[in-house]
Amino acid sequence: MPYSQEINDIPSIIARHQEASTFADMIADSVEQLLRECDRRPLVLGIALHPYIMGQPHRALHLDRVLTRLREADDSRIWWTTAGAIAQHVTDLASDAPD
Repeated sequence: MPYSQEINDIPSIIARHQEASTFADMIADSVEQLLRECDRRPLVLGIALHPYIMGQPHRALHLDRVLTRLREADDSRIWWTTAGAIAQHVTDLASDAPD
């Protein structure tokens, strides 16, 4: 699974000193762009979060807002899942493929 260096709270908030609101905007902008591209190929957006960073109340508020907004959009092109479920999906596809 991809491990994002961009949509990742450590480089964004700790290294680049960005605000949580900026990080939340990066998530929203990434989803918007990937939705424009997803008809051509499957895409994955990994969001790397660390509880000791984004779990802080002043940051969690912004994360909750963007994720809630994306969930409430109820876009069928977005699969809310885990890395394990993606791996299982790929395994299932491979086992269904003709030899």
